[in-house]
Amino acid sequence: MVVAATIMVPRVLGLLDLNDGRDKVTVSAAYGITYDSNLFAHAGSEGDTDQTLTLGTSYNRRAGLISVDATASVIAGRFAKNSAQDFTNPSLSLELDKTKGRLTGAFTLSGQRESRSDASANLFVNSWHYASDLRLRYPINDRYYFTSLSDFSLRDYQQNNPLYDLSSYSEAVDVYYVYTSKLDLQGGYRIRYGEARGGTNTQDSAVTVGATGGILPKLNGSLRLGYQWRSETGTGGGRYGSLTSNFSLAWPLTRRTTFNFQASKDFMTAATDVSVDSTGAELSASIKPNTRLKFVCTVGAGYNDSRYLGSKGAGRKDHALSLNANLSVPIKTNFAASLSYEYSDNDSNVAYSVYGRHTASLSLSAHY
Repeated sequence: MVVAATIMVPRVLGLLDLNDGRDKVTVSAAYGITYDSNLFAHAGSEGDTDQTLTLGTSYNRRAGLISVDATASVIAGRFAKNSAQDFTNPSLSLELDKTKGRLTGAFTLSGQRESRSDASANLFVNSWHYASDLRLRYPINDRYYFTSLSDFSLRDYQQNNPLYDLSSYSEAVDVYYVYTSKLDLQGGYRIRYGEARGGTNTQDSAVTVGATGGILPKLNGSLRLGYQWRSETGTGGGRYGSLTSNFSLAWPLTRRTTFNFQASKDFMTAATDVSVDSTGAELSASIKPNTRLKFVCTVGAGYNDSRYLGSKGAGRKDHALSLNANLSVPIKTNFAASLSYEYSDNDSNVAYSVYGRHTASLSLSAHY
């Protein structure tokens, strides 16, 4: 029934251009089928197949001082065996951008229900996630400019035991120096407050330096490196210090092949109300072997290291390695298909968290 409904979607969807093209309404639909060999992210977990149908619409306005982007969508998922995990997840987002004038910036607001496997909790979890952020940029002169980021996040878990709702607020201020026409140097400070319904409050402070733009010839992106401190209050609270980083780099080897590297290291709070020193890195290659057919192949490898801190963490350490491949094929102007596969292996000093996982999915999408 889901397949038949999705195949008919391209015939009934449309596009509206209003106000001489400055206002645009688009609609989209997608059908996907996914096999997951370890649905609950723990040793001995069973696998399952689920089908999803996504319907969405967006509104974009490019007129006046502030541009507007608003989206609304809903995704429904149905499992072959674990019907108790079936979900219907709505999503809303709004972004306002000011790109003219001395002070520029963007404000975003979003809310969505999410269903996913959580490796730290070893569960398939459902949660509502609400977020907002305000990004501002103010130039001092031709060489220096300031940026600020105010960020708020609230995650409300539907399973309240053994999971705890999480909220956080952060404020970051950076000063940039225009080193060349292609490269800006950066230095900044971030403070972040977090609260878990389990009773733990955290305060993180971080000092970083970095660069953005043309890092090296043909190597573009941004990098940030520094040191951070976390202070915990509550049962089993402690103080921790660690390096922090955020890298996002792209290297176009040829016109048809681009390498991308992303890495980050930061403190986080797991849904089990445990502080985690988390490190992740991913290297991927995007290949467009045939310009006439315009299909794109992406392959990649990732690594994640999680150290669970304090007495609540009980010395747990996880190491995860993943390999993935994706093939995206545009069938018509507004219709596309993609096929993806990922293998991941999670190693841990906790036997329950040692498992391997295969996921394979096929999706068809239409966009008008």
